[in-house]
Amino acid sequence: MIVSTILDEYKLVSQILHKKNMLNIGLGSISLKLEDDKMIINKKNKTFLEDDFFTIVHINKKELSWNEASEDIKIHAKIYKTISYAKTILNVFPVNTISYSLNHTFFQPIDSQGKKILKKVKIIDIQNEDNIDFVVTKNLKERSILIIRGYGVFIVARDIKNALKKAIVLENSTTILLNTKH
Repeated sequence: MIVSTILDEYKLVSQILHKKNMLNIGLGSISLKLEDDKMIINKKNKTFLEDDFFTIVHINKKELSWNEASEDIKIHAKIYKTISYAKTILNVFPVNTISYSLNHTFFQPIDSQGKKILKKVKIIDIQNEDNIDFVVTKNLKERSILIIRGYGVFIVARDIKNALKKAIVLENSTTILLNTKH
């Protein structure tokens, strides 16, 4: 896959998540691992509608480019260093899923797509944000989706379209759960 195709997919998925109100300026992050030591990640304080909303950074070296990258860069770098299959990371803020997380410890979909793609998802509390990169990475080793109570969702996948699919199915399954008596 050539670099322009990777960038086009990155931009497309970013725009879809933005339209679904899961990513916005200063909220959420999306990254793609380019090679062993590089990733594309969105910039902080940039909207996904701007042409220069992303930057390419080294995973293992904290350089000046880290300063303009999303505040989640430390978490993304830790995940890429630890989880070998991780090629895409999303930190999204799906409203219904966050609402659901406030009163539950697990997310168990009842619809067929949710059951097939997501199965059971753990909902965790993060008390100390100083070690959030460690806690998120540890939990993502077990499952490719992690819901943080009242905060958001981290998704790790082998490719960006699979990550997008999981994010959309999660929010749709949550909407179904919230709108049915179960």
